[in-house]
Amino acid sequence: MKTLLGASLLVLSVAAFGAGSGMSSGGGGTVDTPSRSPEQLAASSYNAGLKHKKRALSYEEKSATASKDKDRAKYDKRSRDQFEDAVADYKKAIGYDNRLYQAMNELGFAYRKLGHYEDAVRAYNTALFIKADFAPAIEYRAEAYLAVGMLEETKAAYLELYRLDQAQAGLLMQAIDEWLATNAANGGDAAKALAEWAAERKALASVTQAITEVPKRDW
Repeated sequence: MKTLLGASLLVLSVAAFGAGSGMSSGGGGTVDTPSRSPEQLAASSYNAGLKHKKRALSYEEKSATASKDKDRAKYDKRSRDQFEDAVADYKKAIGYDNRLYQAMNELGFAYRKLGHYEDAVRAYNTALFIKADFAPAIEYRAEAYLAVGMLEETKAAYLELYRLDQAQAGLLMQAIDEWLATNAANGGDAAKALAEWAAERKALASVTQAITEVPKRDW
């Protein structure tokens, strides 16, 4: 399944959440360090999780190109360890700020990469409860649906994304194509129906794009 780092890498700035980092000296010359707000702590944990995610995806790429089984196993373990660390950081971020839907979305991504699909869907659902039109969470959740064979839910997500964010819809269609390449031969009637549906949707998207790109007449 295609990794989609660029689709969701929304880095939160700790500074954007308020208090600066100024220092004040008392009569004895000591330095007072202002305590950080929950929002700042949440942002810090979230950003730490994103760093683990980046490392995990890098190890995934190394595993995919490794020529030896022992190297693939090594990189797979390192990737998994990084995703587990990311899960811990995202949970910490949500503990500080339970409205941080970006962290919930990324928690779902990490869970999905670890194969914990029910936990992933639960995290995506929570993110979407807070921000119903957050397209990256809709797309990621659809990939979790796809992984467990919930094909009707995957199709419904594509249609929703096509209305909300066609770039995200395109990413989901790529994931569908990759799933079909692996499962079409032994996926039975459901896989065949999905392949036909995907072909129809891609044809329709192509026509829609062509109409949109028709230059405006000058007369």
